Amino acid sequence: MEVRPATIEDVPRIAPWTRDTFDWGDYVADRIPVWLEEPESHTLVCAEGDEVIGLVNVVMLSPTEAWLEGARVHPEHRRRGIGSLMNQTGLDWAKEQGARVARLATEEGNAPARRQVESMGYRMVSTWAYAELNPLQRKPIAGASRLQPAPSADIDAAWMSWLSGDLSRAGREMTAIGWRWRTATPDDLREAVREQRFWQSPAGWVILGHTERTVAASGWLATTPYAAPDLLEDMAATGRETGLETIALRVPWTPWMVEALTRAGAEPEPVCIYAIGL
Repeated sequence: MEVRPATIEDVPRIAPWTRDTFDWGDYVADRIPVWLEEPESHTLVCAEGDEVIGLVNVVMLSPTEAWLEGARVHPEHRRRGIGSLMNQTGLDWAKEQGARVARLATEEGNAPARRQVESMGYRMVSTWAYAELNPLQRKPIAGASRLQPAPSADIDAAWMSWLSGDLSRAGREMTAIGWRWRTATPDDLREAVREQRFWQSPAGWVILGHTERTVAASGWLATTPYAAPDLLEDMAATGRETGLETIALRVPWTPWMVEALTRAGAEPEPVCIYAIGL
C-alpha cells in the first residue's frame, strides 16, 4: 500500500466506487482533472498494486493556509487507517509548502469522519450554515431594495463593519470560496470590486458572484442581526430581476442569521470546519 500523487489515469479507477458516496452521487471523479491542473493543489491517492483505494486533495489557499478536500476511501478497504495515512501525507506536503494551519470541512452528522479527524488532532473551530435562496419562487416584499454595485470607497467601512460583528467572530474571520475556507482579507473585497462581485444595500454588503448562468454564490457578507432579513430580501429581489434561480450562501452559524435564513424560506444545514496547526 502506497500513497502517491494522482494521475489522470486514476480517474477511471476511482469513478466506480465513488458514484454512490452521497444520495445524489459524488463529484470527485469529475474534479480530479481540475485539481490536477491547479498549480496550488496536490492530489494524492492510496494504491495497492493497480487498485486505487483512497483519495484526497490538498490545496494551498494562502501562503500559510492549506485546505483538505475530497477525502474518499474505497468501501471495501475502510477501517484500515487509509484515511488517516492520506491525511497525514497531505499535511506533510502542506507543511513543506509553508502552511502553518490546515483545515477541512465535514457535515455535522458525519460522525465517522469527525471521529477520524479528531483522533488526528484536528479541532472544530467554526460551524457554518449552508443555505439556498430561490428568488424566483418567492413573492416580492414591498420596500425591498435592489443590490447596487459597491464602490471601492466602501471597502474600509464594509471591512470594519464585518470585522467588529458577530459573523466575523463566529466564522473565525474566514471567508468561504466555494467549499473551501480561508482567512478573509481586505484584498478579497478589492478583488470583488474589480470583478464586479461586491454589492451593497442599506442592509449591508455582500460578495456575490455567478457560478453558473442562473446560480450565484456568496461566502462573505457584512450585516447585523436587525438588518440581516432585509439584506436577504434585497438579494432575493436582485435575483428575481436578473433571473437567478438559486443563491447559495455559506455564512457563519449564528442564531440570528439562521433565523433570518429560515424566515427567508431557506433550510440551513450546518457544516463543521476543523483545523490543525502545522
